[in-house]
Amino acid sequence: MGNVKIIDSHVHIRSRTDGHAPLFELAERLGYTRLAVMSLQCLNPSQNTVAAALKLSKPGFVYAFGGLDYVSGRDFRTQAENIYAMGFDGVKMLEGKPTVRRSLKMPLDSPDYDGFYSFLEEKGFPVVMHVADPDTFWDEKRAPEFAAERGWLYGADDVPYERYYAETEKLLGRYPRLRVIFAHFYFLSWDAERAQKFLDRHPNVYFDVTAGIEMYENFSLDPAFWRGFFVKNKDRIIFGTDSSDEKPSADTVSLNGYAGMEIEFLKNDGPVEVYGMKLHGLGLPEDAQAAIFAENFLRLAGDPRTPDIAALKKEAEYLSKYADAEQKAVLKLAEGF
Repeated sequence: MGNVKIIDSHVHIRSRTDGHAPLFELAERLGYTRLAVMSLQCLNPSQNTVAAALKLSKPGFVYAFGGLDYVSGRDFRTQAENIYAMGFDGVKMLEGKPTVRRSLKMPLDSPDYDGFYSFLEEKGFPVVMHVADPDTFWDEKRAPEFAAERGWLYGADDVPYERYYAETEKLLGRYPRLRVIFAHFYFLSWDAERAQKFLDRHPNVYFDVTAGIEMYENFSLDPAFWRGFFVKNKDRIIFGTDSSDEKPSADTVSLNGYAGMEIEFLKNDGPVEVYGMKLHGLGLPEDAQAAIFAENFLRLAGDPRTPDIAALKKEAEYLSKYADAEQKAVLKLAEGF
């Protein structure tokens, strides 16, 4: 993949117990310098512990971003303090995905999060936020088939698309120094003018380019324009793939997700094909590649922090009472720090 350093800033774990081999095979195949694991603690109370165990298995190579739980009853600032004290490198919030919002029913600018956001702002602790989904998912006629298959079609009973952005503006107004990476290009690849105005208005935020394949389809409609956008904003865009440690199926084009395609798309000014879709890469200059593939994330996160093993064990023990049998088995494995 050339001499440019590559940090995958956005990968996931599925609480596997086999050493997460597919994830490290992906990293080796694509020449990653490091990778960052995003915990989905809001869905699974074992995720922080497993992410920390993975971080400990590859010191200096794996970052781990912890998440908030909604089962223990602890306030969110206390949880943020714990995440920081345990040696995580940042926080991941899936709370802005509409399917999660259905169950949590908490606006992103809820006063219940005030202590949490205040702590992140005070510490300069980065947060990766998933906000909304592609706008087409609110329109049954325009939504792709996979959206319906995965339960990602949203209707009158769901929070409207634009409300997520209104909530985000309010929270950034209250916490302007928050260091936020908005996942999936903030789902604004359909509106370059709006995306640019958002970046201009909020100098401490970033977009990552984890697929959402719709993002790459939109970029391919006018690669010359988007090349200019990426060059202009090269210090505000971060590489990630949304890959995971799931074993790839026989017909998977890349080892996980679109990872290889995403790299080729940013590097090459020419055709890029994935799952039968013919896209056109951006062919970014080397300085923009260097910034997007690694430098921007390093500026936010620094080197991977050293975990506090005693604090991690204490947290795993505390959360075990909220986990089901399968999760308890994973927690038990992860306790062997």
